[in-house]
Amino acid sequence: MAKNSKSGISIKSIVIAVLCIALILFYFNYLSNRSSKQKTQRQLDELAALSEHDMLNEYPKTPRDVVKMHCRFFKVFYGQSLTDDDLYTLNKQIRYLYATELLNYNSEDAMLKSLKSNIEKTSKEKYKYKSYILPEASQVKTYKQNGQEMATMEVQIMVDTKDSGGYVYMQYVLVKENEQWKILAWGESNMGGGQ
Repeated sequence: MAKNSKSGISIKSIVIAVLCIALILFYFNYLSNRSSKQKTQRQLDELAALSEHDMLNEYPKTPRDVVKMHCRFFKVFYGQSLTDDDLYTLNKQIRYLYATELLNYNSEDAMLKSLKSNIEKTSKEKYKYKSYILPEASQVKTYKQNGQEMATMEVQIMVDTKDSGGYVYMQYVLVKENEQWKILAWGESNMGGGQ
């Protein structure tokens, strides 16, 4: 009788242990799925916010704000899956941030084609734009060139690649047109963190 009792207790213990493990696994799976759904919702919210942003009446005020919005677009372009309609809308929106000189050299269709090509290329390379760090307002350099107000700054961008992660430094040059700061050019910086 004692043997049956011990055997019954060990079977009960095993059943309870298995149930506890199953509950723990279920709970972690639930948290993981919830986190994934929240991330997806944040991405959709950002996509909608950028697609619907009123660039005419709510244009960014400072050079830093313009670059921040540009980085937000790029994080969506190179950080999530987009439809052709999404790309078309976002490309139209981001062009509001660009200087007339830049727009004159790049038609809307050419920019969209280039954007699609770059997204496909970076996707194949498993490149993902994770986040960005803007300089402090005091680190944004403003100056005059040929009678125009100009600004420059460097942004640190965290990326993931198929092999590892790291940082890329992008240098931005802006020009003031009709009281609005516009991006004239941007590209990878040789300065790597220094202003």
